Amino acid sequence: MFSTSLNPTASSALSLLGGTSRAVTDTASRVASGREVQKAADNAAYWSIATTMKSSNLSLSSAEDAQAFSAAIADTASVGMQAATDIMSEIQSKLILAKSPGVDKSVVNKEISQLKEQLNTVVDSSSFNGQNWLKTGAGETPKVQSMVGSVTSDKSGDVSINVIDFDKGKSTLVAKGNAADGVLTRTYSGITQSGAAYDYYLLNAGSTTPNGPGAKEIALSSTTTNEEIDGMISSMNSMMSRMIDGGAEIGSTSRRIASNTDFLQKLQDVTQTGIGRLVDANMGEEAARLSSQSAQQQLQTIGLNITNASMGQSLALFL
Repeated sequence: MFSTSLNPTASSALSLLGGTSRAVTDTASRVASGREVQKAADNAAYWSIATTMKSSNLSLSSAEDAQAFSAAIADTASVGMQAATDIMSEIQSKLILAKSPGVDKSVVNKEISQLKEQLNTVVDSSSFNGQNWLKTGAGETPKVQSMVGSVTSDKSGDVSINVIDFDKGKSTLVAKGNAADGVLTRTYSGITQSGAAYDYYLLNAGSTTPNGPGAKEIALSSTTTNEEIDGMISSMNSMMSRMIDGGAEIGSTSRRIASNTDFLQKLQDVTQTGIGRLVDANMGEEAARLSSQSAQQQLQTIGLNITNASMGQSLALFL
């Protein structure tokens, strides 16, 4: 009889203690993870939005990695183009020097030959992970290079990739396929101010499709005339003009990539903040709640122990 009346009291205390234990466990989980919404059951709407935003953020991160790769290619090409332009200026100054009376043109030509070798080295070295915007191989033609610019997603979650295009035809200096595709391998024809016709190219790259039979490589000998040197200088001027345009195109593309990279980084930060506002727990409130629930659990445990002790004493009277 007494057992029947006392059991409900113990059962109620145990149930209350169990509920508090679950609350403590849930709060401790939120404190440990830093998340208030960890699964759809916690808040279906917030969980769904946050999951979609996380997916978008991963796409943005992938786009940023791709842009870093593109930026490295563009920066390498930019450095190579600048170095090549500097060498071209030196070659041009040697040609001007060769017009001076008494200068040994054969000696000057040796210096020009060394500078040409440096040009080839610079062009060959301006490669990042096999991508070279200053050179095309045999059987290749300059083409438009498409790089990841940004990634966008619509309300349905469909991802669109926006690209940045760069025309290698504006930056190719040496063409192993068709000599006419390279700024330094193609032929430049015209007539100098003195009326002398010229038809020159700077580098012989052994192209599959070479220049025409009338074209000559820029080089000096003891018999080279001033009129011929004027033609060489005019050809060099045309090359320099094209190289400057190519360098500007590379620089513009590099700035676009850098600008998009900065934007993607900021967009990722904003997206991550938005996710946090939806699912992150207020750590101050959760810590206070955990402390309160732990104290409540301790008090309930003490109460249950007192109930059990009282029950034992009451039963002892009837034994």
